[in-house]
Amino acid sequence: MGKKPSSASNGQAKTVDPVQTNGQASLQDQLVRLDQLLDEQDYTGYWEQCMAILRQQHRAEMLSVRLFRSQSTGSDLVLRLGETDPINVVRIERWEEGLRAKPLSDAQPLDDQGTELSLGRRNRDVPILHVRLFLDGVLRGGISLIFDAGHTPTPEEYTRIAAMARSMVRHGLRAQQLRETQHRLEQLSLVYQVSQAITSSLNLQTVLKETTELAASVLGAQASTLFIVDHERRELTFSVPTGSAGGMLREKHIPINHGVAGWVATTGESLIVNDPQSDRRFASDIDKETGFTTENIVCVPLRIHDRIVGVLEVLNKSGEEGFTEEDKHWLETMGNQAAIALENARLYEDLRKEQERIIKAEEEVRSQLARDLHDGAAQMLSLIIMNVDVTRRLLDRKRLDTVRSELDLLEDLARQANREVRTLLFELRPIILRSRGLVPALRAYHEQLRGSMKNQVHLEVEDLPFPISDQAAMNIFSIVQEAVNNIRKHAQAANVYIRLSVQDNYLHFEVEDDGRGFDKNSVEERYEERGSLGLLNMHERAEMLGGSLEILSPSPRLKQGTLVRGRAPLAQIRRTG
Repeated sequence: MGKKPSSASNGQAKTVDPVQTNGQASLQDQLVRLDQLLDEQDYTGYWEQCMAILRQQHRAEMLSVRLFRSQSTGSDLVLRLGETDPINVVRIERWEEGLRAKPLSDAQPLDDQGTELSLGRRNRDVPILHVRLFLDGVLRGGISLIFDAGHTPTPEEYTRIAAMARSMVRHGLRAQQLRETQHRLEQLSLVYQVSQAITSSLNLQTVLKETTELAASVLGAQASTLFIVDHERRELTFSVPTGSAGGMLREKHIPINHGVAGWVATTGESLIVNDPQSDRRFASDIDKETGFTTENIVCVPLRIHDRIVGVLEVLNKSGEEGFTEEDKHWLETMGNQAAIALENARLYEDLRKEQERIIKAEEEVRSQLARDLHDGAAQMLSLIIMNVDVTRRLLDRKRLDTVRSELDLLEDLARQANREVRTLLFELRPIILRSRGLVPALRAYHEQLRGSMKNQVHLEVEDLPFPISDQAAMNIFSIVQEAVNNIRKHAQAANVYIRLSVQDNYLHFEVEDDGRGFDKNSVEERYEERGSLGLLNMHERAEMLGGSLEILSPSPRLKQGTLVRGRAPLAQIRRTG
């Protein structure tokens, strides 16, 4: 049967040209060349040179080397030198595929270091020497040598060949291992520098910008994009994309399952795509929209605990190789740091906005208090002062009959002013909430309102089955209070209804009036202009209860006015401890 150039069954084997590799150099020159190749970090060239020396020194018909993938390579290294019968290639491939298994049944162990000899069943005088390659007790691959039928080595020669193969490969693996260790140390140093850079600021936009720029720079890529995941809307948002198409993509929204980034966001798995045009997960519409040509992609999820908060994608690495597994692992490490920095920056941003909202709410409360004092108690005190002056004049004129009526009026005004001030104090700090609970506080509030409001105020409450937390009581009371204040200012209602009941494991609370109602959508649209946070505060307090709030105008029950209706789960608002 004729001989053909060999190739691996997995299509990854490289056939080495024996003329280019061997030449006519002396063994000493070839050994010197091995050291030069290691200094140049040309490991593939080193293995090819080793094969050429072994073949030349021991007159092997063909050699095959398989080295398991390392941290710096994405797949096994498979090299072939020489030609042989295809049947022998099949035998070598079968041995290589079972390298980690026990010796094959048709291979005879020659020593306890993993050297085996197999003979063809049809042509038993064609031997194949198999040598398992170890480094520090770990199997790193294997080498096979096929000898011509006219030159069959002796057992002593088999031992020398195996020893030489092991020595040469161990030397190369040790050098490669040292380089990988150095590379890992460099990567760790780089990760530390990147971590310092992206965690040095709590400004959200700065963190996003630093993350995308560093990712592209470190991996030698043209562009990168950080996507923010919005799980409620099922969307990804391009946030601070870099590269030539960055400006066109800024703040663009895409479906959460769209493209490579969408696949990573929904599966939570990292992905390398070095041939995007043939990958069904790649979405070409972004390229068409921006004019950017995507050549290769590496994409990793940004995860906080079990929640994916973003996706980091790097595009178009320079060079022909594309992105490697090492690039992906490095980006995952960076992504872990970026996710923490992103979450910290987001929490800080939320805290800052909450602080601004609280300050604005406090200013609104102070302004409202000033208006209430001016329109209520201050006006009555002014009337009292005026009437005191009138009474003094009447006394001077000895008009005692009229003085009595003026004193009665002064007493009424004083009582009304006192009620106004007490109501304001109660609303500002209802101590009864903490001392006696929500229901007694609502009853006391009802009494205060009956004395200070012209409206008819109706209270319908049920005793609660168990105490609720102070925070829950304060939030519910504040919602009721805000709703009543809105009625007092705007509704022009004849009747106000405050209700509290327990149904289906929920605490239900309502404030309803029969006034003129309002256009809820119009009011919410003009919130920023009006500078009012009342409705927003009510909704936020309901969310703090773990419940919900709806505002209906007109009220479905009365066909007019407004209904503020909320509910909170008893399990969440129950007092513990």
